[in-house]
Amino acid sequence: MAEQFFTYTEKFVNFSQVDKEFLTSALAYRKVNAKTELVSYNRRTDELYFLLKGCIRKYYTKDGEQITIYIMTENNFIGAFDSFVTGTKSKETIECLETCELLVLNRADLERLYKEIPMMNEFVRKILEQTLIQFQEALTSFIQDNPEERYTKLLTHNPEILQRVPQHMLATYLGITATSLSRIRKRIMERA
Repeated sequence: MAEQFFTYTEKFVNFSQVDKEFLTSALAYRKVNAKTELVSYNRRTDELYFLLKGCIRKYYTKDGEQITIYIMTENNFIGAFDSFVTGTKSKETIECLETCELLVLNRADLERLYKEIPMMNEFVRKILEQTLIQFQEALTSFIQDNPEERYTKLLTHNPEILQRVPQHMLATYLGITATSLSRIRKRIMERA
């Protein structure tokens, strides 16, 4: 578990062995079933998650409809960052789509890690920069690309998601209806 996590961290920083041991002591392993809500709408959270295994989605609910805004697979961080940072109730829900294995970091431990491991500040900053870039790319795609282009990008960059996420959730993630997604998939298959 820790080895997988530190393979990921090495993309950003090189923690010393002592730092790795201290960091490992702050991370809790958790295995949860599919359909488990890690973060529930209108509830506070003080946990961030590193996904070791599984698939997770983040969604908002509007007029009774779930709108998927983020889909994540292995070797990524996820959390309701606004609630985590401010202590306010979450405006979103984070749900496991498959049985998931996670490393969990709570806010108090993160604050302690900032003090004990100076490089932790740089690591978290780089993670947040990466997250900001991903959200900016998603927003740009919604502005510049039509639904078929968004689907094609998803097919090119994350084809495994298409097998792991139900079509109606993919449709809301792409900003379209399930019927429109079916038409797009049919057109693409006919051209292939």
